[in-house]
Formats: sequence, C-alpha cells, structure tokens
Amino acid sequence: MTNRTLGDKGEDLAASVLEEKGYSILARNYTTQAGEIDIIAKKDGTLIFCEVKTRLSDRLGNGRDAVDERKQQKIKRSAQIYLMNTGIPFEYCEFHVMEISVGHLEACF
Repeated sequence: MTNRTLGDKGEDLAASVLEEKGYSILARNYTTQAGEIDIIAKKDGTLIFCEVKTRLSDRLGNGRDAVDERKQQKIKRSAQIYLMNTGIPFEYCEFHVMEISVGHLEACF
C-alpha cells in the first residue's frame, strides 16, 4: 500500500467520524499555493480545518508531532485563502488534528 493510499483511507475514516459527530464536510484536500487542508468541515457555527495523520506504526512518532510549526503555518495560510475565496459564514474557527493508527501486535501471547 502506498503512502498516498494509506492517507486517503485515513482521511475517509476521519471524514466518517466527523460526520457521525454531526459535522458537515465542506471540502476535502483543499489545495492552495500555500499548502493543502485535508478536511474542512462545519458544525453549528464552528468551522474546522482538519489535518489527518495516518500511521501503521509508531516508528515515525505519533501524528500530532508531524504537525510542526511549519505545517501549522501552511494550514493557517490555506485556511485564510479558503475563507477569502468562499465567504462562508462562521462564528468560530478551529484547527484540528485527527490521528488514525492501525495497531497490529504479532505473536503477542
């Protein structure tokens, strides 16, 4: 499985979880010259910009650690572009990270 395929599957799961929690998915893989936002969703008056990190192991660390200052700045700039281009009404704006991990414990007992 390629990294892109794994990432797509993780984003599908993350979008499903958000929908189950009552969020409406507005966009996926929103790309600007500044970067990409995996999922943009809205619930009530809150607009969220969500980065999804999918891991098959913890060898590279957890997902939240991969969203460093540089990545956060790219997401913020992309979010500003999205807001300027869409004019979508919102009361609050949040940035989320969703970690998707698959654990496989071989011969563990």
